[in-house]
Amino acid sequence: MRSRRRQLGGFVAAVAGLPLLTLALHAGSGLPLTDDILLFLAAVVGVALLGGLWPALPAAVGGFLLLNYFFTPPLHTLTIATAANLVALAVFVVVALAVSWVVDLAGRRTAQAARAGADAQTLATVAGSVLRGADPLDALLHQLRDTFALASVTLRERSGSGWRTAAAVGSPSPASGDGEGEGEDTTVKADEDLVLVLHGPPLPPGARRIVEAFAAQSAVALRQQRLAAAAEGDRVRTALLAAVSHDLRTPLASAKAAVAGLRSDEVAFGEQDRAELLATADESLDRLTALVANLLDMSRLQAGALGMTPVSVGLEEVVPRALDELGPAARRVEVRIPDDLAAVRADPGLLDRVLVNVVGNALRYAPAGRPPVITAADVAGQVRLSVIDCGPGIPASGRDRVFQPFQRLGDRDNHTGVGLGLALSRGLTEAMGGTLTPEDTPGGGLTMVIALPKADR
Repeated sequence: MRSRRRQLGGFVAAVAGLPLLTLALHAGSGLPLTDDILLFLAAVVGVALLGGLWPALPAAVGGFLLLNYFFTPPLHTLTIATAANLVALAVFVVVALAVSWVVDLAGRRTAQAARAGADAQTLATVAGSVLRGADPLDALLHQLRDTFALASVTLRERSGSGWRTAAAVGSPSPASGDGEGEGEDTTVKADEDLVLVLHGPPLPPGARRIVEAFAAQSAVALRQQRLAAAAEGDRVRTALLAAVSHDLRTPLASAKAAVAGLRSDEVAFGEQDRAELLATADESLDRLTALVANLLDMSRLQAGALGMTPVSVGLEEVVPRALDELGPAARRVEVRIPDDLAAVRADPGLLDRVLVNVVGNALRYAPAGRPPVITAADVAGQVRLSVIDCGPGIPASGRDRVFQPFQRLGDRDNHTGVGLGLALSRGLTEAMGGTLTPEDTPGGGLTMVIALPKADR
């Protein structure tokens, strides 16, 4: 259907255009009646093209009356003197109405085809978004909001006797979800336990079936998201079992062998040998303690149960403590922290865990004679702590992978942990409101930048 504005334009064209055409023809040189009829027929068709059938109907009737009164003998009367003229005017009305109906029908079909094409494109986008992207559910809800200019879109799920939000985009988030809808909310059922709640202007006519397609695909995307999460959990458990079998076994075996040697009555160890065995057992147990601590912290982080108490803390306090925890190897680390550096807002214990993992990683790969360097600076409301090493570095294509659990690029030994250090460090840093990002070290190597918010003075 044509818009109200176009229909109004058609009526205006009929009311104003036909009298103007009459004046123009009346002031002309006097065309034959057949030419006058053709010109009026063209005017009626133009009205039909602009406003559709309803403005064309009065235009056809008005054209008939104007032709009869001004151009059909006897002039200035509604009497028709000859049968030929009557037939001509009757044919004009029939043809004008038929052509107007055909033109209006063609316009309607064109508009329907355009809407169908737009709907097909939207549905193709909806279907494709489930197969593409890291978060198809979020993409679907954003696409729905943008398509219909909504304030927010919320996918709500039945939970016991009430409803809970499964996913949402936009603001404000509608509070309804019981299938009724309130105010400007429109509720569309996705399945037995899911509904889409749209907050914003009313949907245009014919749009509800498109929204129903969005709703159905949203339910599919939510199920896929949960299946992916379950699969990721299985992958993590599988990787954990592999890590336990390879990495935790080594320090356990070393400690067990050292203790078994000390307890043996078959070999008499001297004081130096006993000291070395005790040192081996102690080192192995320390390594085992660190591995277990990382595993426990990662499990708490993934479960959202990690306790955190952010306070104002100076890096000049935390960095030395982390280096002490790393032992004698950390004595060669160069620390360049300005005396007037602002304090950061962080949890001291978590920040210590981050530094131990990041600096320990830098020590592992730093070449002999070129120890890691720790620097810090105030940058745009944050304190950026940089841990710089001149080791082999990490290719740009592999930087995302090193922050995934159980990944150790280029590391094939069984003495360096389960590949949780950087993944855990990034998670802990983000939990404190900061970021952990890798950058290239000038001249070769890797620089890990820990950015934390400055503490309020």
